[in-house]
Amino acid sequence: KAVTLGRGPVLIVAGAGTGKTAVLTNRIAYLIKKKYINPEEFLAVTFTEKAAEEMEERVDKMLPYGYVDLWISTFHSFCKRVLEDRGLEIGQSTDFKLLDETASWLFIRQNLKKFKLNLYSPLGNPNKFIHALISHFSRCKDQGIYPESYLKYSAKIKGDERKKTKEIAYAYSQYQKLLLENNFLDFGDLINYCLRLFQKRPLVLEEYRKKFKYILVDEFQDTNWIQYELIKALSAPRNNLMVCADDDQAIYRWRGASFTNILQFRKDFPKAKQIVLVKNYRSTQDILDLSYQFIQLNNPNRLEELSKINKNLLAKNKKKGIIDYLDFGTLEQEAQGVINKIIEILKKDKKSDFNDFAILVRANSFANVFSRALSRAGLPYRFMALRGLYSKPVILDIISYFKLLDDYHENSSVYRILNLPFLKIPIKDISEITHYSQKKSQSIYQSLVNISLVPNLSKKTQGKIKNLINLIEKHSVLATQKNVSEVFVVFLTELGYLNHLVESENEEGINYVNQFFNKIKSFEEASLDPCLRSFMEELNLEIESGEQGKLSFDIEQGPEVIRVMTIHAAKGLEFKYVFLVNLVDRRVPSPNRKELIGIPAGLTKDIVPEGDVHLEEERRIFYVGMTRAKRGLFFTSAENYGGLRKKKLSRFLIEIGRKREKKIEKNNNKNIQINKKTEIKKKRKKEIFLPNYFSFTQLRAFENCPLQYKLAHILKIPVRGKAVFSYGKTIHNTLCEFLKETKKRLTFKDLLLIYKKEWIDDWYESGEQKEEYFKFGKKALKVFYIKHSKVKPTILSVEGSLALEQVFNLKIGGETFIGKIDRIDKTKNGIELIDYKTGKVSDKLKTKDKEQLLIYQIAAEEVFKLAPKKLTYYYLDGGKKLSFLGSETEKKKQKQKIISQIEKIKNSDFLPTPGWQCKTCDFKDICEKAKRQ
Repeated sequence: KAVTLGRGPVLIVAGAGTGKTAVLTNRIAYLIKKKYINPEEFLAVTFTEKAAEEMEERVDKMLPYGYVDLWISTFHSFCKRVLEDRGLEIGQSTDFKLLDETASWLFIRQNLKKFKLNLYSPLGNPNKFIHALISHFSRCKDQGIYPESYLKYSAKIKGDERKKTKEIAYAYSQYQKLLLENNFLDFGDLINYCLRLFQKRPLVLEEYRKKFKYILVDEFQDTNWIQYELIKALSAPRNNLMVCADDDQAIYRWRGASFTNILQFRKDFPKAKQIVLVKNYRSTQDILDLSYQFIQLNNPNRLEELSKINKNLLAKNKKKGIIDYLDFGTLEQEAQGVINKIIEILKKDKKSDFNDFAILVRANSFANVFSRALSRAGLPYRFMALRGLYSKPVILDIISYFKLLDDYHENSSVYRILNLPFLKIPIKDISEITHYSQKKSQSIYQSLVNISLVPNLSKKTQGKIKNLINLIEKHSVLATQKNVSEVFVVFLTELGYLNHLVESENEEGINYVNQFFNKIKSFEEASLDPCLRSFMEELNLEIESGEQGKLSFDIEQGPEVIRVMTIHAAKGLEFKYVFLVNLVDRRVPSPNRKELIGIPAGLTKDIVPEGDVHLEEERRIFYVGMTRAKRGLFFTSAENYGGLRKKKLSRFLIEIGRKREKKIEKNNNKNIQINKKTEIKKKRKKEIFLPNYFSFTQLRAFENCPLQYKLAHILKIPVRGKAVFSYGKTIHNTLCEFLKETKKRLTFKDLLLIYKKEWIDDWYESGEQKEEYFKFGKKALKVFYIKHSKVKPTILSVEGSLALEQVFNLKIGGETFIGKIDRIDKTKNGIELIDYKTGKVSDKLKTKDKEQLLIYQIAAEEVFKLAPKKLTYYYLDGGKKLSFLGSETEKKKQKQKIISQIEKIKNSDFLPTPGWQCKTCDFKDICEKAKRQ
């Protein structure tokens, strides 16, 4: 019913495990296929990039044909896209830099004197309240409270609060002023400025209203005041708005979510249809009954009570579940007891594996004891934290090497590098080196430089140390000349670290390396001086601010492991067996820590319900933890957590009818050992997770060598860039920006200014090579400009934008194939597809050369509904064009080849196929089979 509903506002009340995401994705697919709504006419918003990607993938699989664009994203991504397109209409620059919380901390710290803080910048610790101020500004933006309103309010305050309020109001005003002066926006600004754009420019709002015929919001209970205002503005006047919500899973009030938005929706749309989903596809009935009995303690502040609806979930799974409470003597015994129970279940339930278990903690800091216990037991596990990249061993190694390049005498860094396992320097020899350094009162590095003077070392170790010193000196010079990403890749390859990660099949380590590489690239994009020293200065400041490094993970990918995570991180997930641990007073529920700086009551727009708001939120968090379990739900606690007093049981255990028995869990001192060969025949699955989309680049890589495909597109190993690619991207970006402004009659001088602005300064071997490429590009652009001046092209408009760098999603054989067409022209003879080439000019096109443009022709016909009359390779060196048009036979043959290639990828073991292609392969240095001659 929810999927096939017609027009108008709809509230879907979707309990845990009732398939709300399936409702939203099926509704989109249904309206496209049955009601002939274009994919581009939907807007679906949710709260995490992962959830948006999952929704897009589901919709993509349901659609039988390709599409230009799907507007499925987070609130922030949607607003960023709108501001980049139309922000100029309210005077907002469209090339702004986005600051996250850490970047905001650094920004305020650098400008602290300009904030004129007194009460909130104590002399002994001037940075003490920066995080509190950032959090406060963010909460103000969540509720649409602007600096000018805050300043007016502070002027009216009297008494003791006046000084504090005026100081904060001024700081907030100064923060916004400084952001604008530096062309920065934070995440709260994205939504506020987007809403301001719609309010001040009604024609722009009307344009987006016409564009989006249907709007869908997932996790509506997590929206804040300003997000809801944005959605209301966009959906009017049609109000084809569907929101999915479960008030019992509203667990993000601490980050600004407005609990009352669901109730306000009913007031704003009194005629809205309402559908309650209660059929649960996840848990057994006994788990659902216990969870329902527990969450009812939040009445009357629940939708069920307020709206007189029934939210009692009904299990589709008719089997009986397992619910148990285990109490232990100490925290360590609790951790071991959880492991013993997991092993016991694995022995009994032959169909279960490690992926079926989750240990849920209330806070990240409570996870360490369970992680250590799992490690000691030899069980595969992963702590699914959202922070902590900088503390991962592989990243600590990289940071240590970077520190060493900046300062040779950083003893701890040198010591860590010496202990890298793949260098195979004996511990005995390392001890000799450190002992000698202490004896001579010199740094370890000085001892390494004079390694022949260190006694009792083998010739082999001396040789390794000399090679290491040569690399360090070489890389130190490189660090003063090249961007940090180049130093990063050279370190990984030349020291042998990358080879070590690949040979040991350390996919987790490779993943962390990729995430750190992305961090480096983000730094380079924003920095005026993207060298190693600048990067390390920023990294050190980040660590000083408390930043541990963001981590991203995909719960559905990776090896078979037991998951350890917070309940917040587990939201939206499900596991066969769930352990809710540390259920004692002041851990669950957590203590109520009030905000250091609260929003004054006279300014707040959020309506706070009566009752104990914090306790009710904690109860919802616990409810979310309970409803993750499919078959088994285990509650655990201990008496002793290291303090002087025994810990009282969590009130939540008492509320679900559990109490501490006099007899402590009988197995609390036994360590059940797992016999991996006989007792539990479990193997960690070695699965290959293919990309969700295929592309011409992917297929060409696989055609060259299956191993090259795996390393580049599955493991995504960082590689050394090439000058030719930096140059090619520069030219493409330059022409795209130039052609966007053809109405302005730009001169060749204007084109050169764009060229200089778009110039990518990376991966050139020398200054001379860079200069040669620059001159070569200038010459090519001159030829392009002359030809362009004589006959100005008419560029096609697609979805209101010029068809430059036009992205498409094409369905071939049930798979999604993505690509980007450089340019689509509308000529007197019809549509022409153009692809720029910055390499050597060909005399004529061979069959293999035609493949890329044939794919573009198929996409133009099937996605854009165009009938191209010409496919053109535009060689910028000399301005030569080679054109053709694919026949029906050629297009059919190309489709069949793509289907065949994708099938081969799916069934491949990704073994190398060495040959001529090895010479240009990015991975020849880490491939044993590579032909190097």
